[in-house]
Amino acid sequence: VDYLAISKETLLQKVVASDIVKSQGNAREYKESIIAGFRKEWKGKELHGHYARDTENVMCKQKTFGWLKSGVLKKETEGLILAAQDQALRTNAIKAKIDKQSCSALCRLCGEKDETVDHLVSGCSKIAQTDYKGRHDKVASSLHWSLCEQYGFKRSEKWYQHRAEKVLENDCYKMLWDFDVKTDRVISARRPDLLIVDKTKREALIVDVAIPGDARIVNKHTEKQQKYQDLAVEIQRIWELKKVKVIPVVIGALGAVSPQLTQSLKDLKVDDVPVQVLQRSALLGTAHLLQKYLN
Repeated sequence: VDYLAISKETLLQKVVASDIVKSQGNAREYKESIIAGFRKEWKGKELHGHYARDTENVMCKQKTFGWLKSGVLKKETEGLILAAQDQALRTNAIKAKIDKQSCSALCRLCGEKDETVDHLVSGCSKIAQTDYKGRHDKVASSLHWSLCEQYGFKRSEKWYQHRAEKVLENDCYKMLWDFDVKTDRVISARRPDLLIVDKTKREALIVDVAIPGDARIVNKHTEKQQKYQDLAVEIQRIWELKKVKVIPVVIGALGAVSPQLTQSLKDLKVDDVPVQVLQRSALLGTAHLLQKYLN
């Protein structure tokens, strides 16, 4: 058949009649089946499927990969983060155990544990108070920027230009940043990232940020809630408040988002936009330290 000599409509009719295209399901179902096939293939890879297997039951897939769909990062940064997720970076553990090179698998910084991607981005004791803290402060500052709009405080035009002030206060709210709360009894955890007081309702929110390894985001959320319960009880008693709630804000070092993070942002009365802001800040911090230590 000379397909160039016939109309488009006739061509489509002939294609349907030839049974080349099967009419099973709709376009959405077909797309979902293709994605499910790719995801299954990814998870099945012995090395590159670690991230997919480890985070399968803890992350919200749509929001976790929202940064990739929105294109908020440069292509070089995207490539680096995806390579980290796929364990495709030349860490000492990969060199020693996969490439079989004659070198130690231990971390080049702390020398205590195998130098995996997860160890470098969230588990090395030598950079806990430097690069990890810098990344944490950037994420916390971007959350502070979002909350300033919510509670009626002045802020910079761009989230990455924002500098959080120690104390912000208006007629309805008070917001404390990295503030050491004085208590009557000894409490080890008394310096959360943010403490927000609603003067009208006589309520307070204790907000603390964490950027753990992606597979540990749910456990870290629970850990943060338990960590600040004593402080919540003490604040409620001393400040004579009706209610004090602990709200952990936890996002994975490689961008994983859990359903708990979505609920935390709802409790803070901010919409879904901060998810991308928090992700971008965390991923940029992770990309920086990977470039710094893996050259």
